Amino acid sequence: MENDINKDVDVTILIPAYNEEVNIVKCIEQTNDTMKKLNYKFEILVMENGSTDKTFEILQKLATKYENLYPFHLPIPNPSQALKEGYANAKGNTVVNLDVDLATDMRHMKELLEYAKTYDLVTGSRYLDKSLVTRTYDRYVLSTIFNKILIRGLLRSKILDNNCGFRAINRKMALNLIEDIEDDYVFGIVELIIRAQRKGYKIKEFPVSWKENPRRITLKNIMRFLVPALRLWVKLDIKREKY
Repeated sequence: MENDINKDVDVTILIPAYNEEVNIVKCIEQTNDTMKKLNYKFEILVMENGSTDKTFEILQKLATKYENLYPFHLPIPNPSQALKEGYANAKGNTVVNLDVDLATDMRHMKELLEYAKTYDLVTGSRYLDKSLVTRTYDRYVLSTIFNKILIRGLLRSKILDNNCGFRAINRKMALNLIEDIEDDYVFGIVELIIRAQRKGYKIKEFPVSWKENPRRITLKNIMRFLVPALRLWVKLDIKREKY
C-alpha cells in the first residue's frame, strides 16, 4: 500500500509484524488511542513481513477503520528490512519503533515524545529502574549477557538497554545511517544504535515499566544476535571501517 497521506505528520509509529494475528488488533487500538490523547498528528505504519497467518488480512480490514493506518506487506520475514522500508516511507520527523506485544507501558509515550524534541534517539530502558520490570530470571540473564558483555563490552555502547522495543528516532538521522546496516534480521536496530553513538548523535535512555510476554528463546534466536554483533565489531574496531 502506498503511503499517500498529504497532510503534515509529526510522528510516525513504525511497527514490524510477523505472524501477529493474535496481538495486532489490540496493538493498533491501544496505539491509536494513546496517540490521539497526546494530540500529535501521526500515522501508523505496520510492516508485515513474511507472515504465514492472517496478520496482513487483519491489517487491511483495520485500515478501513483507522484512516491513519498504513499496512505494508513484505514477502520475506526480515525485521531489519522491514524497518528500512518503514523509514523510507515514514512522513514524521520523529519515528517511534514499537513491538506488537506492547510490553512497554504505553503511558510512557508522552515522555518518549517529549525527549524526542531534544534528542536524536530516545530509548526506554529495563535496567535504569529494575523495580518497574517483570520478567523471568532466564530472560533477564540472557538479556544482561547480551547488553553488558556483548553490546556494552565489545561494541562499547553507553546505553544500558540496547534492545528495548520502545524508542523514538529522528527520521533524518535514521536515513543517514540505515543504508550502512548490513544485518538482515533482528540485529539491525541495535546496529543503528551503535552507529548513532559512534557518530556523536544525542541519545537519551529513560526507565520504563515493562512486562515480559512469554516467547520461546532458541539457540537460533541467540545466534541471530551474536553473529552480527561479532561481525560489526570486526568491521568497526578491527578493520576500522568508517561508521
